[in-house]
Parts: sequence; C-alpha cells; structure tokens
Amino acid sequence: MRLKAARLHRQLYRHRKRYKLDKHAYLLLIHENSLVLNRLIRLIDDNWNDIYIHIDKNAKNIDPSEIKQFAQKSKVYFVKRHKVYWGTNSIMEAEIELFKAAAKQQYQYYHLLSGADLPIKTQKEIHDFFEENNGKEFIHFGTEQYQKDIQERYNQYHFFTKRLGRKRDKKFWVQLETYSLAIQRRLHVNREKKNDFSFYGGSNWCSVTYEYAKYLINEYKRIRRSYYFTQISDESILQTVLMKSLYKNSVYQSSFSNSCISNVREIDWNRGNPYVFRAEDFEMLMNSPCMFARKFDEKTDRKIIEQIYETINNEQIKDRG
Repeated sequence: MRLKAARLHRQLYRHRKRYKLDKHAYLLLIHENSLVLNRLIRLIDDNWNDIYIHIDKNAKNIDPSEIKQFAQKSKVYFVKRHKVYWGTNSIMEAEIELFKAAAKQQYQYYHLLSGADLPIKTQKEIHDFFEENNGKEFIHFGTEQYQKDIQERYNQYHFFTKRLGRKRDKKFWVQLETYSLAIQRRLHVNREKKNDFSFYGGSNWCSVTYEYAKYLINEYKRIRRSYYFTQISDESILQTVLMKSLYKNSVYQSSFSNSCISNVREIDWNRGNPYVFRAEDFEMLMNSPCMFARKFDEKTDRKIIEQIYETINNEQIKDRG
C-alpha cells in the first residue's frame, strides 16, 4: 500500500505542470448565511471559477438553494455535510470532503476559505497572480517555536477536546484534560514514535495545485489514524503532508516565519484571535500584497464589508468590459 502511494506521489509530482488549466475551485467552509458569505460568493462568482460548499451539519436554517442564487456565473456544488466542532477532527474531515469533491475535476488552483473571508483583489488579479506562480503551493507555516509546540501537543492524546469547546469554560473537563496530560507526561507517552513523519502546523486556509490536492487526499487515508484524539488537526494536516513529500520544494514561502504572504491571506493575530477587520483597516487591506483577508463580521463592522465589496466589484465590472 505504501509503495503504491509512493509511486503515485512521484508520478503526480513529475507531471505537476502537465495540466494547463485556467479554472479555479473555491472551497468554502460555512456555518451560517451571512452578509459576508453573500459578498464573498458574489465576488468570486466568475466563469473561470467553480464553488464547492460545506455547510456545518450543526447549522440551522441554512437553505442551500438560497446560497446558490448568490452565484450567476460559477457552478456551485454542495458536499456531504459533517457536524463540525472546534478543535476536533471534524473540521479536517470537512476540509478533506471539499478537496475530494473538487479534485474530481482538474483545476489550476484550489482555494480553501471560510464564510468569514473576502477577496481583496479582483478575479483577474487573482488568476494572473496564480498563473505567474503556477506550480507553487500556498501553505502557511507558524514560527519555529510553534512547530515545537505542535509536535509536543500531538505527542499526547487529547480525549476531551469536543467536551472542552473553544472557550474551555467547563471546569470539570478542563481538570480532566489537565490530569490526563500530566499522566501521559509521567508515562513518557510519545505518539510520534509510531509514525514515519513529524507533525507540522500553521493556518488551515490555503491555495494548492491539483497535484497536491490529489496527493493530500491519498495521504489522508494513510495517516488519518495518527490524528485520532489530537487537538486542532485542521491546522496541521496540510503542513504535515507537505513536509513529508516532494511538494515541500514547491512551497511559495518555505521559512517558518508566520508570514501572511505564505498563503496570501491577510489575517491579524496580533489584535485578536483573529482580529475582525473594521472600516479603519480598509486602506491597509487594499494595499496588502495578499489575495484574501479574514476575518469579517457584519455584527462588528458592516461598513468594511460593503467597502471591499463595492471596490472589488466595480473593478471587476471594468475588467469584464
């Protein structure tokens, strides 16, 4: 099985520039029907794009047919739904579901976005940029210290992630998790010894080639067990698979610098977790070298969403003549 996977890996990598395709696939993870989602789909709606959407199975009152109407030019596909819980493997599984559906067709690039993201460049600029950098993988890596933290975190079993939730405000489960990790440290539990690879981490939002998307899907089948009872696996799977492959030679920015340039997404972790952009950030976003930005929320600031939408949409109307 491993030899077969290795042969496929070499074959895909060797022919990674064989496909001269102009179309892009946008892969959206969403949990609500928001103004941001509306504006996002309208801005990526283009004859040269197809859109794949995963709707959190926990989400209520979301009508796929209504969302589909946001797009007039792109084909819109809805993938099998998973119940998504913060920090658990369910996010990773939803992402892989999107890649599996989209990789049935060959696109030049596959862009993974959330429903809280917006493009900050026109589709012409985005397509031109990725054509200029065709063959590069746009995957973000955290700092060297973050890589050490990731490897330490994944060396132990996290049995209560779903119970803990993102806020970690349930005292009983926090204490149980703390006790469990302490016992594992005392027993010198090291999950990585069972693997023929090391864990790496960074942002889960990415833009990747058809070849890497196919390789990711195949490798996921082989290493998914290594992610059982881990925490925030969606922020590791892309980086881990990349670093154990020849595709690490094709990464756009290879240093562990935590730079937004590596996945061309403007995300501010200094002012928030992440920071929700506001109207005063408009000039900065428009001057950013990145293609996309997150995070946006109309409950925090509606104006910035409409500013970006109107600016990019007007430019795209000009581009289309």
